[in-house]
Amino acid sequence: MDKHTNILFITFAIAIFWIQTGGAQHEDIPYENVENICDKCVCIDKPADPKTNQLAHHLLSCTVKGFKHILARWPDEFNDHQKDNVIVASFSGNTIEILQQVPTTNATLSFSCRHCGIKYLQSPTFMDVPNIISLDLAYNAITTEELIPDVFRGPYHVSSYEPIALAELDLSHNLLKSLDRLLFQHTPNLTKLSLAHNNFKILDYPTTVALSSVTLLKNLDLSYTGIKTIPSVIFEKLTYLETLNLAGNEFIALPENFQLIGKTLKFLNLAGNRFTDFEESSFMGLKVLTHLNISGMATLKSIKYDTFTRLEHLTHLDCSHNSRLEKFDFDSLMHCANLTHLDISHCHLSTLTVNMDLSTVLNNTNITAPSPWPRLKTFQIDGNAWTCDCNLLQVLEYAGSHHRLEGDQSRCDMPFILAGVKLSNLTASDVCSMRIPLKYQIVDENAPPRFRRKRYIILTVITASVVVVLGLIIGLIVVCIRRRLKRDDYGVEPIRYTSVRSSNLSAFSHVQANGNGGANGTRTSGV
Repeated sequence: MDKHTNILFITFAIAIFWIQTGGAQHEDIPYENVENICDKCVCIDKPADPKTNQLAHHLLSCTVKGFKHILARWPDEFNDHQKDNVIVASFSGNTIEILQQVPTTNATLSFSCRHCGIKYLQSPTFMDVPNIISLDLAYNAITTEELIPDVFRGPYHVSSYEPIALAELDLSHNLLKSLDRLLFQHTPNLTKLSLAHNNFKILDYPTTVALSSVTLLKNLDLSYTGIKTIPSVIFEKLTYLETLNLAGNEFIALPENFQLIGKTLKFLNLAGNRFTDFEESSFMGLKVLTHLNISGMATLKSIKYDTFTRLEHLTHLDCSHNSRLEKFDFDSLMHCANLTHLDISHCHLSTLTVNMDLSTVLNNTNITAPSPWPRLKTFQIDGNAWTCDCNLLQVLEYAGSHHRLEGDQSRCDMPFILAGVKLSNLTASDVCSMRIPLKYQIVDENAPPRFRRKRYIILTVITASVVVVLGLIIGLIVVCIRRRLKRDDYGVEPIRYTSVRSSNLSAFSHVQANGNGGANGTRTSGV
């Protein structure tokens, strides 16, 4: 029994050892040669400075070195691997098909392996680096099947695997279509996650569960993933989310229950989606939003009244390159007193309006109109077909933005007499007092063509009626005249035709009658 007990004990010890070190790297597995590595790569070793509380920093940059593997251990120059030290390592730009386990260290580690063509991950990849805080695996060929929870598990302790300290994870530009629902069970400290440029199309149930489990997440990048919406359960769980990037997707409306993250969300990027308009309810509940990007939408036509009224903390608004945007709610933007950067360039705008009498405000020298945006630094409006009338220049001057156009290339499109003139060279007083000749006056391009306007339709009907009536009158007069002429025999006698024979006989008879008459007369006179 003792022999069997010893065997079982040894077997159990080996099993425990294998679990604790299972799959760990060994020098006999193909790795890049560590010897003289600092001659091939860039190594910078900065010791700690007690006076400034500066931690010891170690930099290893092996980018674009033709490597096919990573190192089995850290260089000897990095002789101190305590937790208080920092190691920044990069193997980006190499051809590394399989990412082996990262070399052991207790130091705080930032690891990058971008553009390496990684297809496989040796699990557990980060077991021996429990203090890794940043991991960049972007621009690789990692699939859903390869990205399993064991990749991120830490060392085994007592009865479970310890988590790793990972806080930032970049998995963008890979081949992911879904996520394992337990993918982040070993990374409870994750605060920044990028899944951009993966072909998800929809956030299925496992992916939704995985994302909902990262409750401390502050920065989530789901841009260019082909999704149309986000399940509301994600917003219920991510109560610390501050930055959300949804650019380049298929959204036509904001997801349901989006306001659940309104108390924390500060940065929202919706560029390149399929919105057709924004209205008062679009951004309702986003109480602390400071940065909003709604640019690059080929379908966006209008930003309706009161769209920005509730965004009191907004500082940056990018609404550029919306080629069909004709209506912009400039009036509600006046409520955003903290605005510092505004970009509405390269749209289809022609004017800007506010709901107040600006002529009274700007012309009253006794009143100094307060600028709605006292902190405004940049204001870009070039690339629009501006109608440079009195209203536009007054709005720009009231907004305090006209002096920001000095280096801007925005020019007038209408009226014709001002076409091509820089807006920065014009003032409201000059334009408002300008008398524009009739032939240069602005033509309303949105008005229907003349033949469809009510005025011209009426004129056309009247003209046609007059022509018809005149035609009838003239025709009646002609008929009456013809009948009168015929009745008074003032017409032309019709030509009567007879045969030649009839004519000769008639003439002969006429001559014979005349001869008889002459004979009788002679005789009478003789008696």
